[in-house]
Amino acid sequence: MAQTISHRAGWDADADSVYRVMVDADHLEARLRELGGKDPALVERKVDESGARLTLRHSVAVEFLPSVIRKFTGGDLILDRVETWTPETGGGYRGTFEVTVRGLPGKLTGTQALHDVDGGSRSSIDGKAEVPVPFVAGKIESIVNEQVSGLLDGEDDFTRRWLAEH
Repeated sequence: MAQTISHRAGWDADADSVYRVMVDADHLEARLRELGGKDPALVERKVDESGARLTLRHSVAVEFLPSVIRKFTGGDLILDRVETWTPETGGGYRGTFEVTVRGLPGKLTGTQALHDVDGGSRSSIDGKAEVPVPFVAGKIESIVNEQVSGLLDGEDDFTRRWLAEH
């Protein structure tokens, strides 16, 4: 049975300002350097008036992984992440994400949104992890969700600092 992930963040800046930072190449590359583990990469960045498509690579060092994950990956956990964003009529942004883990069957997929609220904006991420491996699927899904949730928290903190400094 798939496990769900839900993440919310409040921002002191409006949605347009947060969006511009979230798809900015300098911000993404600096965020990856700080949070992306070994050999992080901004693999693809396409941004135009119709929205954005980002492909990122993150990793989690093998020494931080439980044995059930190491059995599949044989080394570091490599996360390949694709995000899309589209501007919405009336303001805000909506999109999708997909995270695959090299060496693991399954993926984490879902939707994301960014909208103005009183005093700033709010982002939301809702998704589910699905790993089609009998007996250990729930454990693996739980670990992937935990790693991605921690990464999202770190990215939020980094982006807040970036917004304050730039």
